[in-house]
Amino acid sequence: MADIVYCEWMKLKRSKMISIGVLGSFMVPLLVLVNDIRICRSNPAASLSLGWIYEDTVMFLMLLFGPLVLAAGAVYLISREYTEKTLKTIFAVPIGRGQFLAGKFTVLFILVLLFMILSWLNIVIMSLICSCFFDVSQIDLLSAVPILFQMMIGGILLFATLTPFVYLALRAKGMLVPFIVIAVVSLLNVVLSGSPAAGFYPWTAAYLLLSGRLEQSGCPVWLGISILLSVGVSGIAASMFRFRREDMA
Repeated sequence: MADIVYCEWMKLKRSKMISIGVLGSFMVPLLVLVNDIRICRSNPAASLSLGWIYEDTVMFLMLLFGPLVLAAGAVYLISREYTEKTLKTIFAVPIGRGQFLAGKFTVLFILVLLFMILSWLNIVIMSLICSCFFDVSQIDLLSAVPILFQMMIGGILLFATLTPFVYLALRAKGMLVPFIVIAVVSLLNVVLSGSPAAGFYPWTAAYLLLSGRLEQSGCPVWLGISILLSVGVSGIAASMFRFRREDMA
C-alpha cells in the first residue's frame, strides 16, 4: 500500500496537480484578506480578526474553490489511467484492484488534508503580515490552534463529498463529463448556500456543519452527518464495486 501511495503521489507531482493545490491554498486566503481590508477601510466600525478571516476563507474553500480543485484532482487520479492506457501495465504486477483503488483514495485524502492545512498556514502568515500595517486581533496560539483543528475536520467532510467523483470518473473513463458535473455541483453550492435546502445538499451541508450553522438551515446535525457519511461511504463502495468489474482487456 505504501508503494502505491508513493507512486500515485509522484504522478500527481509530475502532473503539477500538487502545485495547483498549493497555489490555490495561497490564493483564497489572499483574496479574502484583501476583501476584508477593503471592508474595514470603508467601514470604520469593522475590525480585522483572525477568526473573521478564517470564516470568510473557509466559506470559499468549502463551497467553491475546494470542490472545484480537489474534485478535479480526484477525477484526474482515475481518468489519467484510461486516457494514458496505463491500467494494463499496472496490473501486470501483483496488485489487487481493491488495493490499487484504496491507494487512490488514500492519496486523495492526504491531498485534501494537505490543502486545508496549507490554507490554515497561509491564513495565519497573511494575518501576521497584515498586523504590521493594520490592527488584527486574535493572532495567538489559543485562536490559531482551534482553527487548524476545524480546518482538518473540514478536510474530512470535504473528502466525503469527493468520493462520488471517483466513481463518476470510473464510469466516464474520461475527464469531460466529470468536469461538467463538478461545475454544476459547485454552482449549486453557491445557489443553495442561503436556502432551506442547503442543509440537505451534501456539498453545502459540509460547510454548514463545519461552521455550526446546519441546524439554522433546518437540517438536524445528526441528519447532516448521516447524509455526508452516506455520500462518502457510497462513493467508495460504488467505486470499488465498479472497478472490480472493470474489463482490462
